[in-house]
Amino acid sequence: MKNILIWLVAVVVSVALWLVIPDAVLKYLFFVRVPLIMGIFLVLIPYFAQNQLSAMLKNLFILRNKWQLTSVIVGAIMTGMAIALGFNAILLNASDRFDLPTQIDIPESVQYALAIALGLPVCLTVYKLAQKNTERIGLSDRKISVILGTIISIMLLIILDFTRNWLFNNEVIKNIILQVISFFAKQHLDGYINQNGELARGHLTAIAFLITAGISYLAIGLIFNPKAQSRRPEAPALLYVLLLIGMLSLLFGGTTFYLDYFRIPVIVSFILLSVIAYLLFDVDHFFHMGKVAEADQVKADYGDFHQVLDARLHHQNGERTLVIVCASGGGIQASGWTVQVLIGLQKVLSKSFTKSIGFISGVSGGSVGTMYYLDRFESNSGCPENGDINIFKSATSDSLDAVGWGFAYLDLWRFIGLPFLINPNYDRGTAMEKDWEGEMKSPNSIATLNTWRDRIFKGEIPVPIFNATIVENGQRFLISPMTFNQIANPNYRDFNSLYPNYDISVVTAARLSATFPYVSPICRPKLKGSETDIENKKYHFADGGYFDNSGFATMAEWLDEWLQPEKKLNIKRVLILQINPFPKAISESKGKGDKGWFMATIGPLLTMYKVRDTILAERNEMEAKLLIEKWQNQAESDRVEIVYHPIFFPSSSELKEASKTYLEDSNVDISEFFDRNGEYQPPLSWKLSDGQKKAIQAGWEAIANPNATIKSAKVIQDLKQLWHETWQMPQDI
Repeated sequence: MKNILIWLVAVVVSVALWLVIPDAVLKYLFFVRVPLIMGIFLVLIPYFAQNQLSAMLKNLFILRNKWQLTSVIVGAIMTGMAIALGFNAILLNASDRFDLPTQIDIPESVQYALAIALGLPVCLTVYKLAQKNTERIGLSDRKISVILGTIISIMLLIILDFTRNWLFNNEVIKNIILQVISFFAKQHLDGYINQNGELARGHLTAIAFLITAGISYLAIGLIFNPKAQSRRPEAPALLYVLLLIGMLSLLFGGTTFYLDYFRIPVIVSFILLSVIAYLLFDVDHFFHMGKVAEADQVKADYGDFHQVLDARLHHQNGERTLVIVCASGGGIQASGWTVQVLIGLQKVLSKSFTKSIGFISGVSGGSVGTMYYLDRFESNSGCPENGDINIFKSATSDSLDAVGWGFAYLDLWRFIGLPFLINPNYDRGTAMEKDWEGEMKSPNSIATLNTWRDRIFKGEIPVPIFNATIVENGQRFLISPMTFNQIANPNYRDFNSLYPNYDISVVTAARLSATFPYVSPICRPKLKGSETDIENKKYHFADGGYFDNSGFATMAEWLDEWLQPEKKLNIKRVLILQINPFPKAISESKGKGDKGWFMATIGPLLTMYKVRDTILAERNEMEAKLLIEKWQNQAESDRVEIVYHPIFFPSSSELKEASKTYLEDSNVDISEFFDRNGEYQPPLSWKLSDGQKKAIQAGWEAIANPNATIKSAKVIQDLKQLWHETWQMPQDI
């Protein structure tokens, strides 16, 4: 009853306002809709980033250092200024262009105050989160950032004023602007050119701002162009978002001011222009692969698993034990958890475990972690001694800033109908690859499937499988140095059978497996010259999580086929490790049912994200049980012992308990990343804060501690007992 009364009051108030508010006010609200919407978005995005959309947006506001904090403060104030200038230009001239009764002039001092008010929520949010993330930005650095941000903002406003005066006093430039406006607005110059033949007030300031912002936009793009360099200076992704909000506010605001006179809808026109440009210029997203010369090819035929496993398990005598790792997807959280578990298990179970790993089947973030883990894999010892820190740093390195750069400087121009202004072979996906390359052991000499294939045949590294999805037919796509297809399989295709004699970098392979929109785009192969042998194989590839987010389906099928007695692999024990980057206990989530609008809008995406994690893990356990029973019931000579062992990220309560001891001497506070229900919220973006990185390490310490009493720790204790006591695998080799 209370809600009904509130709803009735809201309706009555709305109707009353509709009757009382003058018609001119409603018209003005319509004409300033673009800066109005942009202003509301700028103010509200920090709120949603910390509440309803924290998993998706919060890490945008977590910055690396004082320079990034400074740039965001400047960006927020200047974005607010762009919106204020758009408001002022439209309000000043709408009366002339649209025959409204009153001209509204916003004083400059009010424009500055409005700009600060609009940018302040972003500034306060990044400052607050920088305070939580004290390991990165201390109090003195935060103060320096505020001072520098204020000074630079004032300097930019001075440059803006100088540019406006220069345009006003330069007759040549001013005449060019007048001629361009006269050409496009010749049907109706009112609102653009006054009775004295001069440019109407407000427009010159907006043009000066666009010039100043455009120069800044180009400079930032050139300076922070992604390079294969570790820990390089980067502009934060949030700055790119602010740049786009400010510039699009002025550009789209100006477009509506022009087209509203002709009653042409801006959004429809924009979408139509974008579609026509995509069709006309054959716009698409690509990944790079090249043909391998026959002399450089390392052949991998369908039956070569005998040779590979013989080389990989040569240290084992008699009946052999095979370890298979399935690394589930889940963004950068999965990447960090995958390498943390693998390097941790080597310490817990010894090198005999690591040297028994024959396959690592990764999906999405699990594939990225697999890439970094194998990149530094040593042939005789697996994970190098004291090298786990570098592997973990690489696997948890930020990629969101590179994605932001790629979107702002490459994909934006594609989308708005100007794809000819950029290189068609590069996008935010290739920008992400560049970022990943910088974190590899040898950034200037990136491994490919072909070079890793050579190491696989020597038994130096396990067989990696980067699971992706073919968009056109929904099949799994296995990107691996090995060949899995003997004939066309209705369930999957693999890289070697689909594109024989071609090669791609392992970074590209991981990116295809982690192509989860809208972080990186769905893409297809791009070749130099005319390659007729793949003319009908220009498939698009997406994230492997669309089909199976665990990587288990691939290995279950392989085991079911290759454990057959006629294959003669001499495998008698198989340990399947399923690495899950999220907790198993989903029952902790509380269903309060108070997010109806949120669920109606974001619910479909949230459902896909949630279902592909813990729910699919239960399906895997059921399928693993069937596989285990099948091979237990074989004749004694053909029997294979299979153990399925999932390792989940600790539950929120266990993580809280672990953080009390593991982080007690650290300034990092991970409590900020627990939601209002007390659950830990890993990010969906490709960026981790210091606290979230520490949380991953604390999670492992919680379950690996031999004295721990939490439920998740039993998993590692059982695994240690199985490996050393039941199977009697050596402590070291």
